[in-house]
Amino acid sequence: MNSAKKLDLQFEIKSMGVSYYAPLLVILLGIIYVSFSSSVDVIRHTSNLIEFVICPFAAWWSMYLFFDYYEDRASEVLFSYPLSSFFHGIIRVTSFFIFFLIGFFILLVTITLRYPDISIMDISIIYIPQTILYSYLGFTLMVLSRNIIFPLLLIVGYIAMKYWTMESNLFPVYNVMSFSFDMEVSSKITSLSIQNIVIGIILATIGHVILSKRKI
Repeated sequence: MNSAKKLDLQFEIKSMGVSYYAPLLVILLGIIYVSFSSSVDVIRHTSNLIEFVICPFAAWWSMYLFFDYYEDRASEVLFSYPLSSFFHGIIRVTSFFIFFLIGFFILLVTITLRYPDISIMDISIIYIPQTILYSYLGFTLMVLSRNIIFPLLLIVGYIAMKYWTMESNLFPVYNVMSFSFDMEVSSKITSLSIQNIVIGIILATIGHVILSKRKI
């Protein structure tokens, strides 16, 4: 708790520079699309936009929080502060994930206001677990590689592969996405969402262990 009180969000945001605004911009574009699109397939397109673009951006801040640590070789100084690796890792990542979640939830509410037949509970169950997984995936990949290019390429490559193959088993890799083009929950999607949350927790644990063991 004492460590959490020492979190300087303004400093963290300034450290990220213009990169900080990328997730907010993507969420804003999603809100604009939902609000003004007149496409007959708007629900399907919105689902694709959320799963293949917006949800993965939950990893953005998780990675850029460590950019100065590793790219500017500042980790030795930062880890010398009287704060735990739990603070440097999970607390910082989770704090910014909550920021992302607030903006993301505004997008989900916008969808339900625009299309009243869609349930806020359903789309929360479908999409929020995906953001949890991506957030801690970005954290783990970043502390593992200590280079932002690797996690970025891996996540972008995964998204591209899943977009072009959709639900095909051509590449038997775990599906984070629900492919719920009607935005309705089924037992299969509920099971997937639980798996995404569990995997997200496992990734957070792995990232914490790597950070605490390595130190720099």
